[in-house]
Amino acid sequence: MFDRIRGVNLSGWFILEPWVTPSLFAATGASNDGELQQVLGPAAYNERIREHYETFISELDFKRMSAMGLNAVRIPLPWYAFGSQNEHESYISCIDYIDRAMEWANKYEMKVLLDLATVPGGQGDSNSSATTSDIVADWHSSANGRATALEVLERLAERYGEQDPLLGIELLDSPVMSVRTGLFSASVGIPSHYLRNFYRDAYEVVRRHMPTRKIVVFSDSGHPGAWKRFMAGDQYQNVVMDLHLYHFRDETAQDITTPRGLTSAIQRNKALIHEAKSLKFHVIVGEWSGAAVLSGSSVTPEGRRAYERVFVSNQLATFDAADGWFFQTWKTERRLPAWDARVALAPLERAMME
Repeated sequence: MFDRIRGVNLSGWFILEPWVTPSLFAATGASNDGELQQVLGPAAYNERIREHYETFISELDFKRMSAMGLNAVRIPLPWYAFGSQNEHESYISCIDYIDRAMEWANKYEMKVLLDLATVPGGQGDSNSSATTSDIVADWHSSANGRATALEVLERLAERYGEQDPLLGIELLDSPVMSVRTGLFSASVGIPSHYLRNFYRDAYEVVRRHMPTRKIVVFSDSGHPGAWKRFMAGDQYQNVVMDLHLYHFRDETAQDITTPRGLTSAIQRNKALIHEAKSLKFHVIVGEWSGAAVLSGSSVTPEGRRAYERVFVSNQLATFDAADGWFFQTWKTERRLPAWDARVALAPLERAMME
């Protein structure tokens, strides 16, 4: 089994996120990769992306992460990680930069979890509120979405499966799963049987090239209890469930400036991890942050940072039952206190993270 993980996500590097790097989107009106390419045109877009890949994460980042006591990174990747060109779009490959990340991780004795975070047609995002109206999860309906996802997973496993720094591969980031809401009704999302079948097939694909000492990770999609008896056979080795534990926008979010609200958030972490562990899975917290609901205008910026620091340290204590965690994220251009590990984790004693 793998050593206990104390990691960070490298969000915003290979999948552009306006909240991570707003400068890439400034004055364009775009809010995602596809829109940005439409606005700039393929040539200008790819030139901007190439420069971003080159400069956003460097060896110095890995050196600083290691010095802070972190021992792993989780790298969200797009389905076009190996590049994609057709009449509608043009995406350059980011593989050379993943190669660099592997080299830097090896140098600083860190591990890398590769995470397939986007698929053609969209998988939604189960971190969003169930009431969000703009969830798009059409991947399972797209003509070649499944084949494309399996192909990129196999190519990643073939290229990196035997490399020492590789911790493993996460088969999908956090897909919205359709769940039963009544006797004859279900929520919008990807059918659970489709996800289960995809994960089984993806497991077989990556295991062709990746030894069983490396982990295969799947998302609980916000419903750990839905995976009872999943991949329970002896042919499935080193399978890990990933929980994303956020407290800032879903229907369970509560004001952490009150003792009751803080306790409730902490207890929710513990309950979900316990539920996942009860199904006999190894469990990691693939994403979490210091962001939470804070009571209105009465909280000063200094007070907000203080509450968030307390919240971060309290959450860390709940992760003892899991096999590790990845904070969201390593860096943001604006050094967002609840989201940027350089701000949120730096004040903590190294022993608290371990």
